[in-house]
Amino acid sequence: MKSGSRIGEVRCLNCFARFHPNSKAEKFTCPKCKMEWRISWPYPNMPKIRGPVWGKVKKDV
Repeated sequence: MKSGSRIGEVRCLNCFARFHPNSKAEKFTCPKCKMEWRISWPYPNMPKIRGPVWGKVKKDV
């Protein structure tokens, strides 16, 4: 088992980097790939990625 806590951390679903969103943030941008995500907080210290911010997703046309 690894040492260190991952409480308050989420994993980007685009690049798989781990990051800590600001407390109670509704949206947060991954610092590595710059993908913006919608965040919910089921518990005070437990963020959860709900999905991408669709207006920010680049379309391949």
